[in-house]
Amino acid sequence: MNSNASQADKPGESEEKAAEQLKAGVKAAVESQEDIREKVRRLTVEALAEGKLEAEQVKAIIESVIQGASLGIETHGNRARQALEEAVKGLEDGLIKAAEASKLALEEAASRADEFTAQEVKRAFEQLVELEKLYLDTLAEVAKKGSAQAGEILADLVRHARDSGTAVGEYLAEVMQTLPRKLQEAGQWGFKAGLDAARTTGAQLAAIASGFLAGIAEALDRQTQKSNSQKPDQG
Repeated sequence: MNSNASQADKPGESEEKAAEQLKAGVKAAVESQEDIREKVRRLTVEALAEGKLEAEQVKAIIESVIQGASLGIETHGNRARQALEEAVKGLEDGLIKAAEASKLALEEAASRADEFTAQEVKRAFEQLVELEKLYLDTLAEVAKKGSAQAGEILADLVRHARDSGTAVGEYLAEVMQTLPRKLQEAGQWGFKAGLDAARTTGAQLAAIASGFLAGIAEALDRQTQKSNSQKPDQG
Protein backbone atom coordinates (compact mmCIF):
# COMPACT_ATOMS: atom_id res chain seq x y z
CA MET A 1 0.00 0.00 0.00
CA ASN A 2 1.29 3.45 -0.88
CA SER A 3 1.50 5.38 2.42
CA ASN A 4 1.94 8.69 0.61
CA ALA A 5 -1.28 8.16 -1.32
CA SER A 6 -3.15 7.28 1.85
CA GLN A 7 -1.92 10.41 3.60
CA ALA A 8 -2.63 12.83 0.75
CA ASP A 9 -6.03 14.42 0.39
CA LYS A 10 -8.10 13.35 -2.61
CA PRO A 11 -9.07 16.06 -5.12
CA GLY A 12 -11.60 18.32 -3.45
CA GLU A 13 -11.13 16.67 -0.06
CA SER A 14 -9.09 19.54 1.39
CA GLU A 15 -11.78 22.02 0.29
CA GLU A 16 -14.48 19.92 1.96
CA LYS A 17 -12.40 19.68 5.11
CA ALA A 18 -11.85 23.46 5.17
CA ALA A 19 -15.58 24.05 4.65
CA GLU A 20 -16.48 21.76 7.54
CA GLN A 21 -13.89 23.41 9.79
CA LEU A 22 -15.26 26.87 8.93
CA LYS A 23 -18.83 25.72 9.54
CA ALA A 24 -17.85 24.25 12.92
CA GLY A 25 -15.93 27.39 13.87
CA VAL A 26 -18.88 29.65 13.09
CA LYS A 27 -21.29 27.33 14.90
CA ALA A 28 -19.09 27.51 18.01
CA ALA A 29 -18.79 31.30 17.69
CA VAL A 30 -22.57 31.71 17.58
CA GLU A 31 -23.12 29.24 20.43
CA SER A 32 -20.66 31.19 22.59
CA GLN A 33 -23.14 34.11 22.63
CA GLU A 34 -20.24 36.58 22.99
CA ASP A 35 -18.76 38.86 20.31
CA ILE A 36 -20.57 36.90 17.59
CA ARG A 37 -20.15 39.55 14.91
CA GLU A 38 -16.43 39.99 15.55
CA LYS A 39 -15.74 36.25 15.67
CA VAL A 40 -17.64 35.56 12.45
CA ARG A 41 -15.90 38.46 10.70
CA ARG A 42 -12.51 37.09 11.68
CA LEU A 43 -13.37 33.54 10.59
CA THR A 44 -14.73 34.82 7.27
CA VAL A 45 -11.67 36.95 6.51
CA GLU A 46 -9.29 34.12 7.44
CA ALA A 47 -11.14 31.67 5.18
CA LEU A 48 -11.21 34.11 2.25
CA ALA A 49 -7.52 34.94 2.70
CA GLU A 50 -6.55 31.31 2.16
CA GLY A 51 -7.74 31.31 -1.45
CA LYS A 52 -7.78 33.45 -4.58
CA LEU A 53 -11.11 35.30 -4.07
CA GLU A 54 -12.71 33.58 -7.05
CA ALA A 55 -16.52 33.71 -7.16
CA GLU A 56 -17.00 29.96 -6.60
CA GLN A 57 -14.76 29.98 -3.54
CA VAL A 58 -16.44 33.08 -2.09
CA LYS A 59 -19.84 31.45 -2.60
CA ALA A 60 -18.69 28.27 -0.81
CA ILE A 61 -17.40 30.31 2.14
CA ILE A 62 -20.66 32.27 2.41
CA GLU A 63 -22.56 28.96 2.45
CA SER A 64 -20.35 27.48 5.17
CA VAL A 65 -20.63 30.58 7.36
CA ILE A 66 -24.43 30.75 7.10
CA GLN A 67 -24.83 27.01 7.60
CA GLY A 68 -22.63 27.13 10.70
CA ALA A 69 -24.49 30.14 12.07
CA SER A 70 -27.85 28.46 11.42
CA LEU A 71 -26.74 25.45 13.46
CA GLY A 72 -25.38 27.68 16.22
CA ILE A 73 -28.65 29.52 16.89
CA GLU A 74 -30.41 26.33 17.98
CA THR A 75 -29.16 26.91 21.54
CA HIS A 76 -30.34 30.54 21.68
CA GLY A 77 -34.08 30.13 22.12
CA ASN A 78 -35.78 33.52 21.90
CA ARG A 79 -32.47 35.19 20.99
CA ALA A 80 -32.02 33.09 17.85
CA ARG A 81 -32.93 35.89 15.44
CA GLN A 82 -30.59 38.37 17.12
CA ALA A 83 -27.73 35.86 17.11
CA LEU A 84 -28.20 35.02 13.42
CA GLU A 85 -28.44 38.70 12.52
CA GLU A 86 -25.14 39.33 14.33
CA ALA A 87 -23.52 36.45 12.45
CA VAL A 88 -24.78 37.79 9.12
CA LYS A 89 -23.37 41.22 9.96
CA GLY A 90 -20.03 39.56 10.70
CA LEU A 91 -20.17 37.82 7.33
CA GLU A 92 -20.88 41.14 5.61
CA ASP A 93 -17.95 42.73 7.45
CA GLY A 94 -15.72 39.95 6.15
CA LEU A 95 -16.97 40.34 2.59
CA ILE A 96 -16.28 44.08 2.77
CA LYS A 97 -12.67 43.29 3.69
CA ALA A 98 -12.48 40.96 0.68
CA ALA A 99 -13.88 43.74 -1.52
CA GLU A 100 -11.28 46.10 -0.08
CA ALA A 101 -8.50 43.66 -0.97
CA SER A 102 -9.87 43.26 -4.52
CA LYS A 103 -10.04 47.04 -4.92
CA LEU A 104 -6.44 47.41 -3.77
CA ALA A 105 -5.35 44.71 -6.21
CA LEU A 106 -7.13 46.43 -9.10
CA GLU A 107 -5.56 49.76 -8.15
CA GLU A 108 -2.20 47.98 -8.15
CA ALA A 109 -2.95 46.68 -11.63
CA ALA A 110 -3.86 50.19 -12.78
CA SER A 111 -0.51 51.49 -11.56
CA ARG A 112 1.38 48.65 -13.33
CA ALA A 113 -0.87 48.25 -16.35
CA ASP A 114 1.77 46.77 -18.66
CA GLU A 115 2.14 43.75 -16.34
CA PHE A 116 -1.50 42.64 -16.46
CA THR A 117 -3.94 41.48 -19.12
CA ALA A 118 -7.12 43.34 -19.92
CA GLN A 119 -9.01 40.03 -19.61
CA GLU A 120 -7.62 39.41 -16.12
CA VAL A 121 -8.50 42.92 -14.92
CA LYS A 122 -11.98 42.78 -16.48
CA ARG A 123 -12.74 39.48 -14.74
CA ALA A 124 -11.56 40.73 -11.35
CA PHE A 125 -13.56 43.95 -11.74
CA GLU A 126 -16.74 42.09 -12.73
CA GLN A 127 -16.44 39.76 -9.74
CA LEU A 128 -16.07 42.76 -7.45
CA VAL A 129 -19.15 44.44 -8.94
CA GLU A 130 -21.17 41.22 -8.58
CA LEU A 131 -20.15 40.56 -4.95
CA GLU A 132 -23.35 41.86 -3.35
CA LYS A 133 -25.54 39.87 -5.77
CA LEU A 134 -23.48 36.73 -5.11
CA TYR A 135 -23.88 37.27 -1.37
CA LEU A 136 -27.67 37.79 -1.47
CA ASP A 137 -28.29 34.97 -3.95
CA THR A 138 -26.28 32.56 -1.80
CA LEU A 139 -28.07 33.72 1.34
CA ALA A 140 -31.41 33.04 -0.35
CA GLU A 141 -30.28 29.57 -1.47
CA VAL A 142 -29.14 28.59 2.04
CA ALA A 143 -32.42 29.92 3.49
CA LYS A 144 -34.33 27.33 1.44
CA LYS A 145 -32.15 24.43 2.57
CA GLY A 146 -31.80 25.02 6.32
CA SER A 147 -34.07 24.48 9.29
CA ALA A 148 -37.47 26.14 9.36
CA GLN A 149 -36.37 28.57 12.06
CA ALA A 150 -33.13 29.65 10.35
CA GLY A 151 -34.75 29.63 6.92
CA GLU A 152 -37.49 32.03 8.01
CA ILE A 153 -35.00 34.44 9.60
CA LEU A 154 -32.67 34.34 6.59
CA ALA A 155 -35.54 34.84 4.13
CA ASP A 156 -36.58 37.93 6.09
CA LEU A 157 -33.01 39.25 6.04
CA VAL A 158 -32.76 38.70 2.29
CA ARG A 159 -36.06 40.51 1.63
CA HIS A 160 -34.97 43.45 3.78
CA ALA A 161 -31.54 43.57 2.14
CA ARG A 162 -32.98 43.55 -1.38
CA ASP A 163 -35.27 46.44 -0.41
CA SER A 164 -32.85 48.51 1.66
CA GLY A 165 -29.40 47.42 0.49
CA THR A 166 -26.48 45.91 2.40
CA ALA A 167 -23.26 47.14 3.96
CA VAL A 168 -21.46 45.32 1.14
CA GLY A 169 -23.43 47.27 -1.45
CA GLU A 170 -22.74 50.55 0.32
CA TYR A 171 -19.00 49.88 0.25
CA LEU A 172 -19.09 48.88 -3.42
CA ALA A 173 -20.97 52.08 -4.27
CA GLU A 174 -18.11 54.07 -2.72
CA VAL A 175 -15.52 52.06 -4.65
CA MET A 176 -17.32 52.58 -7.95
CA GLN A 177 -17.01 56.35 -7.60
CA THR A 178 -13.30 56.20 -8.41
CA LEU A 179 -12.14 52.73 -9.48
CA PRO A 180 -13.71 52.51 -12.98
CA ARG A 181 -12.06 55.78 -14.00
CA LYS A 182 -8.65 54.58 -12.78
CA LEU A 183 -8.98 51.34 -14.73
CA GLN A 184 -10.17 53.12 -17.85
CA GLU A 185 -7.20 55.50 -17.73
CA ALA A 186 -4.78 52.62 -17.17
CA GLY A 187 -6.32 50.63 -20.01
CA GLN A 188 -5.78 53.48 -22.43
CA TRP A 189 -2.04 53.17 -22.13
CA GLY A 190 -1.26 49.64 -21.41
CA PHE A 191 -3.11 46.50 -20.31
CA LYS A 192 -1.80 43.50 -22.26
CA ALA A 193 -4.08 41.57 -24.57
CA GLY A 194 -4.13 38.06 -25.97
CA LEU A 195 -3.79 34.49 -24.73
CA ASP A 196 0.02 34.49 -24.71
CA ALA A 197 0.09 37.39 -22.27
CA ALA A 198 -2.60 35.72 -20.18
CA ARG A 199 -0.48 32.58 -19.90
CA THR A 200 2.48 34.55 -18.57
CA THR A 201 0.52 36.41 -15.89
CA GLY A 202 -1.81 33.60 -14.85
CA ALA A 203 -3.56 34.25 -11.57
CA GLN A 204 -1.18 37.05 -10.64
CA LEU A 205 -3.87 39.61 -9.92
CA ALA A 206 -5.89 37.14 -7.83
CA ALA A 207 -2.75 36.33 -5.87
CA ILE A 208 -2.14 40.01 -5.18
CA ALA A 209 -5.70 40.38 -3.88
CA SER A 210 -5.18 37.38 -1.61
CA GLY A 211 -1.97 38.92 -0.33
CA PHE A 212 -3.74 42.15 0.54
CA LEU A 213 -6.50 40.21 2.31
CA ALA A 214 -3.96 38.16 4.26
CA GLY A 215 -2.45 41.43 5.48
CA ILE A 216 -5.89 42.69 6.46
CA ALA A 217 -6.55 39.43 8.33
CA GLU A 218 -3.29 39.79 10.27
CA ALA A 219 -4.14 43.39 11.19
CA LEU A 220 -7.60 42.35 12.40
CA ASP A 221 -6.07 39.53 14.43
CA ARG A 222 -3.64 41.92 16.12
CA GLN A 223 -6.50 44.33 16.79
CA THR A 224 -8.57 41.54 18.38
CA GLN A 225 -5.66 40.37 20.53
CA LYS A 226 -5.05 43.91 21.74
CA SER A 227 -8.75 44.38 22.52
CA ASN A 228 -8.91 41.10 24.43
CA SER A 229 -5.81 41.96 26.45
CA GLN A 230 -7.43 45.23 27.54
CA LYS A 231 -10.63 43.57 28.77
CA PRO A 232 -10.92 43.28 32.56
CA ASP A 233 -10.08 39.85 33.92
CA GLN A 234 -13.31 37.93 34.47
CA GLY A 235 -11.71 35.41 36.80
